[in-house]
Amino acid sequence: MKFLHTLANHLEHTLLLYGGWGLVGIATLDSAGLSMPGVKDFLLIYLSSRDPGRAWMYASGCILGTVAGSFVIYFLGRTGARLLKKKPSDREMGRAKKWLIKNDFLTVLVASLLPPPLPFKPILLGSGALRISPLRFAGALVLGGTLRFGLEAWIGVRYGVGGETFLKNNLIWISLGFVAIVVISTVLYRWWWGSGDKDGQTSTPVPAPSNRNQD
Repeated sequence: MKFLHTLANHLEHTLLLYGGWGLVGIATLDSAGLSMPGVKDFLLIYLSSRDPGRAWMYASGCILGTVAGSFVIYFLGRTGARLLKKKPSDREMGRAKKWLIKNDFLTVLVASLLPPPLPFKPILLGSGALRISPLRFAGALVLGGTLRFGLEAWIGVRYGVGGETFLKNNLIWISLGFVAIVVISTVLYRWWWGSGDKDGQTSTPVPAPSNRNQD
């Protein structure tokens, strides 16, 4: 672990020199397991403050790097790599499996919005192990990245370099706000369609038996 931490520090300092392209590399490596907590977020704000016209490009680079790095963990889980020292009990695994399969998109989306150091990679690993649809997996990451990095790019444009301080002071509340919006929207969506299905079932008329002419 010390070797990986040292390697991550060296790569971080090197990639910072490449601006936007380095941002893509940092996002990829951070999501792939070489932890660089907060670096891509603050670099995104800095670059967006320096060049507001390219803020959307920097945000897109973060999204691209995050998706690419996350798929590394996803495929490790899918091929059966054992990265956790402590194996959960069968009962815990059963609950986690049932929840993740039923709420795969929502779980990955919420995890992508939570601030570090809250766990994100175990969700990616579990998604691969349970063979969640790659399209739903990628879709959740893209949506989460659009919300998160889009806001950070806007903060850089709006507040300039001072946006880094704004993000430090409000990161937890912003993340929790996004999560609350996503969860509430999902609950309302499921309730709406669930009630619609019930109404459809109860309102469907039962066909009357046909009367045949008797001789």
